[in-house]
Amino acid sequence: MNSMLGVKDYCPKLYTNTSAILEEHKPSFKKLKGQRIIEIWTAWDQFDNEWFNNCPVVVCFKDCQIELCAYKTDEYIVTFDQVNVGDEIDWYGTELRIKWEKNKLASFKEAVNKKVKEIEIIEWIEGEGTFLFGIGFQLEGSYFAVCNGLDENIILTEVKEGTNIKKIII
Repeated sequence: MNSMLGVKDYCPKLYTNTSAILEEHKPSFKKLKGQRIIEIWTAWDQFDNEWFNNCPVVVCFKDCQIELCAYKTDEYIVTFDQVNVGDEIDWYGTELRIKWEKNKLASFKEAVNKKVKEIEIIEWIEGEGTFLFGIGFQLEGSYFAVCNGLDENIILTEVKEGTNIKKIII
């Protein structure tokens, strides 16, 4: 059995640049525009009762789901319909008890049941380098992004602006 990040049968490609994501997923991203986010699943540590932010964030729509994960500072994962949230998570044979939980974070309240207006790839510019920072969803009256928090996922609910931020609208 192949798996990554403790997720059964999960073999994602690691992206290091925006052009590769667009080349492989642009049509799938475009299909999400105008659709409503139905639910958002995250891995939840059952012992500490907190978000285990090393696993993908699963954003579900009526006909598909997108899985997003900041793997390393310069690597980001984008997959569609690969994670079964009904499966158990086995974090590399450790004693951690991690389960998929639906709409568990308070920050999801403003994203669930909202229509997607735009989708953006967010890049971070540092010195001469540009790094994938995250994927953002401009929603009806709100915003939601899964971004890189230095080798783990962070959720943004406000648009990030600045001279070191570049956004590519899909």
